[in-house]
Amino acid sequence: MKTRIAMIGCGAVGAIHAAGLAAAHDIELVSVYSPDAMISESFASRYGIPNICDSIHSATREADVAIICSPSDMHFDQARECLRAGLHTLIELPACSSAYEATELGLEANKNGVMLGCAHTARYLEPYVRIRSAIEAGVIGEVQAISYVRYPQLRARAWTDNALRHHAAHAADLAVQWCGGMEAVACIVHPDGGLPQSASLLGRLPGGGPVSVTVSYEARVSRSSMEVIGTRHSINTDGFSYLQSDLKKLHFSGDAEKMYEEAIRQQDAEFLGACRGSNRYVPWADTLALTQLIDRFEALSHP
Repeated sequence: MKTRIAMIGCGAVGAIHAAGLAAAHDIELVSVYSPDAMISESFASRYGIPNICDSIHSATREADVAIICSPSDMHFDQARECLRAGLHTLIELPACSSAYEATELGLEANKNGVMLGCAHTARYLEPYVRIRSAIEAGVIGEVQAISYVRYPQLRARAWTDNALRHHAAHAADLAVQWCGGMEAVACIVHPDGGLPQSASLLGRLPGGGPVSVTVSYEARVSRSSMEVIGTRHSINTDGFSYLQSDLKKLHFSGDAEKMYEEAIRQQDAEFLGACRGSNRYVPWADTLALTQLIDRFEALSHP
């Protein structure tokens, strides 16, 4: 029996999810919901989705799983509605705007006996997968410092992204996954009091080393760089297309767009497998812990 998917939101990331799912033999895209009917119609036509819906309720009626790719400020309410309808639910990061909301979603999933997951997509990007493997194998030694800078050129959109809770959170999530935790030390965001378009974080690893994360949507020149400094070797990557190191055997390169699409495909496949009980997915406890960490950084930005 095919797993039936409801697509909630149909922007650029939703299109990547849908393209991969439409090609899978054991998946059926059954519905799509977006407040913009014209966009929904175009999206449905492109991916062969039979039901164009005018509400979350109608979109979830014939589905087993919901994938939420809508604007970030809609994630919590839409996820809660999907969970209450009895659907396994995967939410793009940020899953919600606070640890309180993350806790509420976890309780709702448990109450309804369904899987709940957040798209920790950076964990599935090949360069970061290789860094994790190198750390776990002891190849680069104990991590002494992690530095991350990201100036993405965002696509035109009708909503405002949050640099702290979105792209900065992805980098913090990697550091926590690789090193077992992070203490929030300092945070500066801009604008202060609105949705941050620039954010700089300073954290401390369990071994005492620093983690610095800087993300800005205001830069006119794009940049993406992650440095991981170990006691034996160092690694540099853009997170998408290459890996460089003083240890030549760690070198790697590939197509950035294909790498990103493959990460989302693998992530979706793993989540759907967990929904069927055939494997595990990133535990919601990890998402809650990340949200709590970002809450602490946010509090530090308002001393």
